[in-house]
Amino acid sequence: MSVATYGEHAENAAQALNVLIRADEIPTDSDAVDQMLHCREAVVDALRQRLYDLGQDDWYPPADHLPARTPKPMLAGLDEKLASLVDNIAFALPSLPFDERRPPSEVLGVESADPTVETWRAAGIELLAGSHTLSAAAEQPWRTEAGAGWWVMRDVAVAMEAVLVLDSRLEEVGLLSDHQRPEYAMSLDEKRMVLSQTARVATWQATSSSPEEAVPRMRPVETRVVIEPVALVSGPEDLAPAQRRLARFLKPMVASDAMYVGEPEITADAARQVTASQLFLCRTFAEAARRSPKTKSLAAFFANRAEVLEELQPRITFLADVVDGRDPNKRSAWQQGELTTAVFRMQEQSGPIRLQPTQVVDLATATHEVVHNLAKAMRRELLRSDSNLVDADPKRATGPARVNRRSPLERTLTDLVNLPAPNEPATRFSNPLQRAALQQTLNLTATPSAHPPMPFPAARSATYAAPGF
Repeated sequence: MSVATYGEHAENAAQALNVLIRADEIPTDSDAVDQMLHCREAVVDALRQRLYDLGQDDWYPPADHLPARTPKPMLAGLDEKLASLVDNIAFALPSLPFDERRPPSEVLGVESADPTVETWRAAGIELLAGSHTLSAAAEQPWRTEAGAGWWVMRDVAVAMEAVLVLDSRLEEVGLLSDHQRPEYAMSLDEKRMVLSQTARVATWQATSSSPEEAVPRMRPVETRVVIEPVALVSGPEDLAPAQRRLARFLKPMVASDAMYVGEPEITADAARQVTASQLFLCRTFAEAARRSPKTKSLAAFFANRAEVLEELQPRITFLADVVDGRDPNKRSAWQQGELTTAVFRMQEQSGPIRLQPTQVVDLATATHEVVHNLAKAMRRELLRSDSNLVDADPKRATGPARVNRRSPLERTLTDLVNLPAPNEPATRFSNPLQRAALQQTLNLTATPSAHPPMPFPAARSATYAAPGF
C-alpha cells in the first residue's frame, strides 16, 4: 500500500480551498453549518500545528488559542518578521470556545450531503494529513534548513490567506460571531498583504523542495524498530537525504576550543576519504545536471566545488593523527561509503545517473552542507592549539608539523567554507499546479470593502513640491 506524500496532501488541500473560494456558497441547514464550522476549526488547527512544528516550539498555547495583542507591522525589516507575523495571524484566527470543540476524527469522519461542507471536510482532512506527515517524517530538514523551511512556509501562507478570505464571507453572515478572538491590530487587508508577501518571499528563498516527498515514518506496534546509523541509498531519490545525513555527521561537535573534550573533530583518514568521495560525487552530479536543460545552471555549482576539492586533495595527502585510534565518529565514513558504493552500483546497472530537476536542486543544497561542514570541521581541528592533526610530509626535514594559518591548506579550506549556498528557487523547477492555481485565485479575489482605497497619491505640500531657483 502506497503512502501519500506531503506534496500530494498539499495539492489536494489547495484544490479544496480553491473550490471554496470560487464557489462562494454557504449552507443554510443548521446541522450542515455546525459541521462546516467544526471542519473549518480542523483546517485552522492543521495550519497552527504546521507552524508549531516549523518553529520547533516545545510549549503549547492556552486552551483558547488566543495570543496577546500584536502591534502593527512596520515596513522596515518586514522580511525578517514575516514568519513570526504569519504565526501570530494563525493564532489570532477566530476559534470555537474550548468547550464546543470536538475531536477532528469525530468531525471529519462523517460525510455530508452538502457539497460545501464536504469540500471543507476534504480541506481539513488533507491539511491535517499533510501536517501529520511533516511531524512524523523520519528526516525533517525543513526544521533546520531555511531553503526547505521556506517551502513549507509558502504553503502555510497561501492556505492561511485562503482561510482569511473564506472567514470574511462567514463574518458577513454572522457565522463567526460566537467565536473567540483577540483584539488584533492588523486589518484584513494588512493580514493579506503580510501573507501574500510571505508567499512571494518564500518562492524566492525556497531552494529545496524536500518536503514534497516526505512520508510519515511507519512504526510497527509489536516489533522493535532499529534506527539505521546511515541513510541507505537505493535510487537517485535517496542521494539528497543521504548527503544531508552525512552533513549532520560532519558538523563540528563543539562551538569553540573552550568546549573541547578530547575528541578530534575529524581524523586524517576520514578527511581524505570524504574529500576524495565528494570530489567524485560532485563531478558525477555536475554531469547529471548538464543532461537537463532546466538544471544546466546548477552544473557549475557542482563543478566549482569539485575544483576546490581537487585542489584540497593533494594538500591533505600526508595528514596524520597525533594519537591513533581516536576517531569518535565512524558514522561519517559509513555514510560516505554507502553514498559512493550506491553511485557506482547505479552507474553500472543503469548507466549515467539521471535526476529530476527538483532532485538536482535538493542535491545541490545537501552537497553544499556536506562540503561546508567538512571544510569547517577540518579547519577547526587543524587550527586548534592541541590539534590531533599534523602535516607528516616525509620531505620535511624537521618532521611532522602543525598546519598554520595562511598556509596553502588553511587558505583552501577557508575558500571551501566560504563557497555560497545554492540560491536557485526550487519553484523554478517544481511548480505545484493546485497550489499555484489557489495562489492565482487569491490574486484575483478582492477583499470585501465598503470604501475602496484611493488610487491617487496624497497631494504634496507646495513648500515640498516647489523647486528652488
